[in-house]
Amino acid sequence: MSAVRERASTRRGGPEALPGALEPARERRGDFTRLVRALPGDAVVFADARVLRLHPRVASALSRHRVLRVTAGEALKSLSSLERLARQLAGVPRSATFVALGGGTVGDAITVLAHLHKRGVRLLHVPTTMLAAVDSSVGGKGAVNVGDVKNALGVFHGAAETWLCPDFFGTLSEAQRREGRLEAWKMAVTLDAETFRRWSRRAPADEVLVREARAMKEQVVAADPFETKGVRVVLNFGHTFGHVLESTSAYRVRHGEAVGLGMLCALDVGVALGVTPPAVARAVESALPQGDGARARLAHLAARRDVATVRRLLAADKKGAGRGLRMVLLRAPGEWTVAEVPESVWAPLWRGGWPA
Repeated sequence: MSAVRERASTRRGGPEALPGALEPARERRGDFTRLVRALPGDAVVFADARVLRLHPRVASALSRHRVLRVTAGEALKSLSSLERLARQLAGVPRSATFVALGGGTVGDAITVLAHLHKRGVRLLHVPTTMLAAVDSSVGGKGAVNVGDVKNALGVFHGAAETWLCPDFFGTLSEAQRREGRLEAWKMAVTLDAETFRRWSRRAPADEVLVREARAMKEQVVAADPFETKGVRVVLNFGHTFGHVLESTSAYRVRHGEAVGLGMLCALDVGVALGVTPPAVARAVESALPQGDGARARLAHLAARRDVATVRRLLAADKKGAGRGLRMVLLRAPGEWTVAEVPESVWAPLWRGGWPA
C-alpha cells in the first residue's frame, strides 16, 4: 500500500469516513461550553441568533470560532437563504467543519449547505430543541422548501457528530417540549409495541424520551439509510397531512404540532380503509401528548384550504406516488403498512374537518 493510500484510509485507527457519509454519528453528551473545546479551529458555526441571546455563555464560548448567526424558521429553508449564506463562505476549505446549532430548520438548512459546499464538508449537529434532538439531527437528511411545497429539494448528508446538551432545553416553552414529545411518541407508536405500552402506563422524563426515541430511529436509519428498502418510510407516519397543514398555514403551524395532528389524520384514514382497528386508533390518540383541543385545531386548519389545494400539495410532496396517495398506516402499535389512499377516502375527511 502506498503512503498516500495508507494516509487516506486511516483515521482514528479505522477507515476514514468521507464528508457526509451515512454512518452512525458519534454522540457526545454534556454542557456545550465544555464540549466546545473539542471543536476544530476551522469550524464554521451556524447558530440560531435567538439561542445565542438566551444562552450568553454559549456565545462567549464560541468567541474563538467563526459564527454566522441565522434566524430559525421555515424561511431559512430556502434556496435564497442558502445563497446568502454561501456568499459568506468564500475561502472556507473543504476540510472545514460546519456546525448546525439550533432547532430543526437550522439543522435541515445547514445539512443541505454542508452537502453543497465544495461538494461536501464535515457536519456536526448541536440540536437545541427536543424535536431536533429526536428528528432532524438523526438520519442524515436535510431539505429546503420551494414555494409552499415542504422539503421539495433535499440531500442525504450524515453528521460526523451530534452533541446533546440538555442545558439548551431549559429555555424551551411547553409547546416546544410537546413538539419533541410527539415526535418521540411517533417512534414508539410505529416501531415498538412494548415501548408504547410502557410509555402509556407512565410517560418517562423528557431526557429519557429523547434517548429512547433516538435509539429507535437510528435502528431504522441503519437498516435503510437512503430510503430504498421500504423500511425507513415508517418515519413518515403523520407527515403526509402534517406537511399539508404546515404548508397551508404558511408554516405558522410548527412542525412537531403538524406531525401530531397528521398522526390523527393517519389514524382516521386507517380506520376509514379498515386498516386501523377503531380501538387501536382510540388508544393511540388518547396516549399522544397533543394537549387540549387538538381535534378542534385540526378542524380549524382544514377549513382554511380547499381540497384542490390539498391535492396539489399531496401530489408535490416527496412521499407522493404517481398513481395516487400512499400513506403509512397503523395496524397496531409497532405494526404498520403502506397503503394506497384514494381521494374518495381522504377528501371527505378533509372537508368534514377530520371529526373525531
